[in-house]
Amino acid sequence: MASLPSPTTTDKRTFEDLLRWARAHQEAVAVAGVLLLLTLLGVPYYLYSRDKNEKDSLNVLNLAQFYFHAEVNPERGFKTNTEKFQQALVAFQRVTTDYRGTHSARIAQFYVGKCQFYLGQYSTAYSSFDQASRDLKGTALSEEAAYGRVLCLEAQKQYPQALTIGETFLAENPDSFLVPEVQVTLAEIHLKNKDKNKAEEFLQKTATTYPDTTWGKEAARRLKDLKS
Repeated sequence: MASLPSPTTTDKRTFEDLLRWARAHQEAVAVAGVLLLLTLLGVPYYLYSRDKNEKDSLNVLNLAQFYFHAEVNPERGFKTNTEKFQQALVAFQRVTTDYRGTHSARIAQFYVGKCQFYLGQYSTAYSSFDQASRDLKGTALSEEAAYGRVLCLEAQKQYPQALTIGETFLAENPDSFLVPEVQVTLAEIHLKNKDKNKAEEFLQKTATTYPDTTWGKEAARRLKDLKS
């Protein structure tokens, strides 16, 4: 029966060198061991915490959405729209602050802007919409947030700025589902800015390009009224 080969002098020396190195670097070895243990324990905990955070944030977001879409009913519920949107605003803001960085928080930022707009807080609503349009880039809510900025500026009678942002939106989002609505809004702003010709131009474009849509028909009606 063949026996195992005996270790060579070189093998023994290598092993002894490793032992000496380990003794000389005991602290470093211990630290490396602790770091490895923390990594093995920390990664699963991080993933668990992240998933839990997302679920918790979604629960609060759903509650805020319930407030936002609730009907006003003085007998059993919100007495006024103001009360409803104030309650919804508090809930949406809780999502953006307590669950910062989650997907729900990015969505909540958009609704913070909507609540602020409905409450007449146009300046802060503009900032919220601006943040949401960047955080939700590439989504339909991002487009709605960008359009929200136009409405905030219009509400503050900052017509030139509203027209600039609105026309930029149309240039950057030619296929957006919001295009006909934005064009009708810009026509209205041009009228407020005392430019009837530009208003008719936007209405004509909308009525011609989107004749079978709600906004296309609205544009045709407004255009007829302007020319009558």
